[in-house]
Amino acid sequence: MFDVKRLSPASQEDLRRRVVAAVESGRTQAEVAETFGVGLRSVSRWVNAFHRAGNRALDARKRGRRPEEQKALTARQQARVKRAVVGKFPDQLALPGLVWTRGQVTELIERW
Repeated sequence: MFDVKRLSPASQEDLRRRVVAAVESGRTQAEVAETFGVGLRSVSRWVNAFHRAGNRALDARKRGRRPEEQKALTARQQARVKRAVVGKFPDQLALPGLVWTRGQVTELIERW
């Protein structure tokens, strides 16, 4: 098996379409997985997606999380931290040190 994620998005899309076409032509999912060097679960997911949503289910899409999805703080909380930090030194907010570090910002947030 090889890592499909290392392929370009266009190559990934092409592989998914070829795998689904092979299954649709009558070959078993296990045979197709071995022939193309991909996991059986991947083959099953691609075939099921194809049956649910058609050819567009196999299209290449942007990977990873959506932009704002990983944020630990809301936009309002981020603005509050920014106002507290910009133009001030940590010792002005009763924190040790003269330069802001990630740890000091974390400590400030935990205090709030």
